[in-house]
Amino acid sequence: MAAFAAQLQANRKQLSAKEQQLADYLLANATAASTMSISALATATKVSTATLSRFAKAVGYPNFQALRVALAQTPVAPPLFEEIGGSDDTLTVAHKLFGLNVDALNATAAALDADALDHAVYLITAAQTLGLFGLGASNLVAEDGYHKFLRTPLNVAFTTDYHMQLMAATRLTATDAAIIVSHTGTDQDALALATVLHENGVPLIVITGAPRAPLAKLATVLLVALAEETEYRAEALHAMLAQLALMDTLFVLAAIATDSASADVLARIRATIQTTRQ
Repeated sequence: MAAFAAQLQANRKQLSAKEQQLADYLLANATAASTMSISALATATKVSTATLSRFAKAVGYPNFQALRVALAQTPVAPPLFEEIGGSDDTLTVAHKLFGLNVDALNATAAALDADALDHAVYLITAAQTLGLFGLGASNLVAEDGYHKFLRTPLNVAFTTDYHMQLMAATRLTATDAAIIVSHTGTDQDALALATVLHENGVPLIVITGAPRAPLAKLATVLLVALAEETEYRAEALHAMLAQLALMDTLFVLAAIATDSASADVLARIRATIQTTRQ
C-alpha cells in the first residue's frame, strides 16, 4: 500500500481548503490518528465522518480503514522526501539527492497495481503499433521507451517534434496503443496529443505524477510516478527516475509476454550492433 505522504503529495493540489487542513493534521499526527476510530478522528479534526471518508478516497485509498493502515506505516523520521538545506555539506547534499531518488522509486513501487500493469501489458502486446509520446523531460522518458521496445517484436513509433507527434497520434487507431508521459498531467500540448488519441479510440496508457489531473481522466490505464518538489530541485527531475522505472517495467513485462519472439529480435539487434564494434 502506498505511503500516506506519497499519496498526499500526488493528490494535494486537488484537495479543498478543509481537506488541506485535515491532511496537515494527519501528517503531523499520523501515529495517533492511525489508532482512532473514524468518529474519534472526526471529533479531533472537527470534520464530519463523511468528510473523512471522502478525504480517504481523494488521496487514493478505497476507504477510511485503508487510510488508517497507511497512517500507521508513516515513519516518524526522516521525512519521506527530505529537504536539502543551504548549509548542508557536499556529501550531505549528495546523500539527500540519492535519498530523494530512492524515495521516489519506493513511493512509486508502493503505489503499483498488478491489474493495471497486466492491462497495460495486454494493450501493448496486442497493439499493431505502439506509439510513445511525451514533451520536454517526458520526451526523454518516451524516447527511452522507444529504445527499449525496439528490442521486442512490437511495431513502435516515436518522434521528438511536437507537430510530428500530433501527426503520429492522428494515424493511430483502436487497433493500436499509446503510452503518453506527462509529470503534471496538465500540459496543454500533452493534453492535445491525448485528446487526439482518445478521439481515435486508441487505448491510452498514461504515466503521470498527478492521478487526478485532466490527462489522467483520459487514461485507459493509469500509472502514477510519485515525487516531491524541493527548494533546490524541481520535482520533475527525480520524477523522471520513477517514470523511467515504470517504462522499464512495462518493457520487461512485454518482453516476457512475447518471450521467444523478443529473444529472436534481441539476438538480431545485438548481431547488427556488434558489426559497429569491430
